[in-house]
Amino acid sequence: MTRTFGPNDLIASHYSISGADVSKPARHSFAERVAAVAAAGFAGIGWTPDDYDACRAAGLTDADLRAILDQHGIAVAELEFVSDWAHGGERGARARQTEDRMYRMAELFRPRHMNVGELHGPGQMEPLEAAAERFAALCDRAAAHGLLVAIEFLPWTGIPDPAAAWKICRLAGRANGGLLVDSWHYFHSGADAAALRAVPPAQILAIQFDDAPRLCSGADMLHDTLHRRAPGQGVFDLVGFVRLLDEIGVQAPISVEIISPEQQQRPIMEAARIAYDSSAAVIRRARRR
Repeated sequence: MTRTFGPNDLIASHYSISGADVSKPARHSFAERVAAVAAAGFAGIGWTPDDYDACRAAGLTDADLRAILDQHGIAVAELEFVSDWAHGGERGARARQTEDRMYRMAELFRPRHMNVGELHGPGQMEPLEAAAERFAALCDRAAAHGLLVAIEFLPWTGIPDPAAAWKICRLAGRANGGLLVDSWHYFHSGADAAALRAVPPAQILAIQFDDAPRLCSGADMLHDTLHRRAPGQGVFDLVGFVRLLDEIGVQAPISVEIISPEQQQRPIMEAARIAYDSSAAVIRRARRR
């Protein structure tokens, strides 16, 4: 199913509804997940190449997968996640393999965007100018498959904040390349509203929505980013975050990404409902006049 997504659409991130740790296979079947996100009110779903391959290995054909999506009126909106795209050598070659798997999915399911980022620390990062050249080439490859490419900044990495991500995008100069702004990473990178305002609104391509029990730093970040809370159940000023995005003029959809053991252990219908209802409540408060 192909559709257009905008700022009033909510997407169920793969990691909100898989029922498993980010490194483990999904606990719930694809059909269960799609039915749950539709019942909760989501417009789209996030997906990964590993999960697609697992669905195929379980006996589902591409036609079966499309039929499940179409039955519930759900579109594939985002593909996760390409790391090491900014590097050469073996790391870059592995990233290209992940890309190619996503491009096959893109031809079959017509998703809106793919998410990319850096997982290594600043000392292992290529210069941003070199990263921009590789990002431009990635965007060109993705454009051939109808994909937007969104860079997610993570505060402990070589792309730690919106300013660094925007520099790469600006130097790359590709219309289908832009930023993914995850509320967890935004608040932990200093909540720099001026840096977001410096980005043209059309190049803030994707939003991810979540909360946290506290602000953390240093080594705690890797632990705490895997122990998030549903929007509105933590310390982030998400109402102010949504209002900032609206003021800037961002038209991207919001993907709800609750990564936590509690979310993973919930029954699938409950997990999807909590993800949708908590996010929708925050957005209503932000947009209430």
